Amino acid sequence: MKVCILTTAHSPFDERIFHKEAKSLEMAGNEVVIIAPHTQNQLRDGIRIRAVPPFRSRRERVYRLRDIYRAAKLERADVYHFHDPDLIPVGMLLQRRARVIYDVHEYYGDSLMTRYWLPRPLRYLAAHLFDKLEKFSARFFDAVITVNSHMAGQFQRVNPLVEVLHNYPLESQFTLPRPEKPKAPVILYLGGINRERGLEVILRAMALVTQVHPEAVCELVGPAETEDLSAEFADLEAWLQRGNVKLRGKIPYEEVPRVLEESGIALVPLLPTLNYQKAIPIKLLEYMAAGLPVIGSDFGYIESIISKNKCGVLFEAGNHAALAQSISRLIEDPESSLEFGQNGWDGFHREYTWEREQAKLLRIYQGIAKEEQ
Repeated sequence: MKVCILTTAHSPFDERIFHKEAKSLEMAGNEVVIIAPHTQNQLRDGIRIRAVPPFRSRRERVYRLRDIYRAAKLERADVYHFHDPDLIPVGMLLQRRARVIYDVHEYYGDSLMTRYWLPRPLRYLAAHLFDKLEKFSARFFDAVITVNSHMAGQFQRVNPLVEVLHNYPLESQFTLPRPEKPKAPVILYLGGINRERGLEVILRAMALVTQVHPEAVCELVGPAETEDLSAEFADLEAWLQRGNVKLRGKIPYEEVPRVLEESGIALVPLLPTLNYQKAIPIKLLEYMAAGLPVIGSDFGYIESIISKNKCGVLFEAGNHAALAQSISRLIEDPESSLEFGQNGWDGFHREYTWEREQAKLLRIYQGIAKEEQ
């Protein structure tokens, strides 16, 4: 079976798209091609990348959907598997000629309610209209993949072929040993960071932590969006210096385990937006895989996973003083930090690995193959 994966918002080497789904499909004997914004066509690990010129803006992403559609048609695939909501029109056109799967990563309608680049008066209307369009379109696709059971329930109202495919980390990548001793006070946030993901909370908290623990360092590893920060953070460099905070930027996926291994405490300080109240943060599971004690916001899946696995402490979401207190607590109590890390490591290997999830992905494709016969 030939599978064509489409994305406009992600790298062709995205963790979920390439390292998990595409590799799982290729190892199962399928021919896999990914159409994505990239600088050149190439072949990696048996997966062909068909590049379209990178987009310079969100607006250009929409204007140039035609390029994606034309490239997809030329592939003449048996199944088209798309990952971004702006590709819904492309998916609708492709379903006339082949099987189409919509892979939903997040609550896109809810996320529009907090997008700084969208005028505030238009956010509710945009979110409402998008939600209606998404659910209407989903009824025409051969399958819908979601990242949790709550989201699956929403799509099952319009399409019976819905599968929950948790975006759990690869156990084969996270081969770090179970921790045996506490680590240095390097505080880590992994992934894209902005205001709603807790950037302001971290900056304020670290300014307090370093007054008591000047040796503490906080590393933010991932792309940072600073356009939506409050006016008091206009001099961002001063805040970074005050809290010993380092903006490391995005790193290759293969380097994530090394960064985790060099860290001592991990943060999940997301704010309780509509989207994050229902999402499972992949960073939380990666922290657990590395045996790091976690400090997380007290809501949603963050709270339930940390509480269930006893792998860290919770703080009041958005409360920077509470976050600072939690960081200091773990620095000052290395034995508890070690126990939290060990509990998380055990919980990850017991329940939260991609290898447990990939069978569900292959089952979807096996069902489509049988229908084709």
